[in-house]
Amino acid sequence: MPFVTCGTDLDDPLTIACQVGQAVVYSHRSTTGHKGNEDAVGVFDWGDGKLLLAVADGVGGLPGGAAAARRVIETLRNAPAGEHEDPVGYLLDYANDSIRQDQSIGATTLSAVLIQNKRFTSYHAGDSTTLVVGQRGRIKFQSVCHSPVGVAQARGELSERAALFHPQRHLVSNMVGNEAFWVERSACYELATFDTIVIASDGLWDNFFSDEIIEIVRQGPLAQVGRRLARSTRQRMFMAEDNVPSKPDDLSFV
Repeated sequence: MPFVTCGTDLDDPLTIACQVGQAVVYSHRSTTGHKGNEDAVGVFDWGDGKLLLAVADGVGGLPGGAAAARRVIETLRNAPAGEHEDPVGYLLDYANDSIRQDQSIGATTLSAVLIQNKRFTSYHAGDSTTLVVGQRGRIKFQSVCHSPVGVAQARGELSERAALFHPQRHLVSNMVGNEAFWVERSACYELATFDTIVIASDGLWDNFFSDEIIEIVRQGPLAQVGRRLARSTRQRMFMAEDNVPSKPDDLSFV
């Protein structure tokens, strides 16, 4: 601790011992095309029993996406000095200003979770998503993608299947490094002993129905879960079947 990977391709998921539990991290570029991995992941011990987990996904189609993902993850490495009512939000605003002032850097999505005293708060911008499930598979929390398709699904205007196959699923309406950037902060929720938090770039969420992800992550040793999740996602990306979501992309999760 702290642990950061930015643009690095990990052969296998890494297990990280934390003060308040255990984390498994994986990040790897899409094996289609020639671009590098534009994702970044951070696991940070902020002291006083605070653990911050974060995944950033550099926005494709913009130059400097990988640099933007790195910038926001590095900004979250340490808790801000002084008293702040919302320290994560404060740092994300700082990262947004920093990225916007640097014309060599693009933009990035971000999903982060702050854990303290067996409670968690989610922060996100864009379509990197957080899912929290209990051991029996009950969804305790799921962030809503900041995208036209994600909002329509949350409102019940699109089914999950329709959203996964929607031609405009790739469009994002909020990102760090944009003038209109904003942070969605959740309420503070309790964590039970066997709850699992999954934070991932869209390389995970675009390739599975929610029930499939839940079945993979809800039980078993965490290291085994990480390996199974990475392997299953890669298989899904490159072994497309009819009526099954499949989209090659960078994949990162914690």
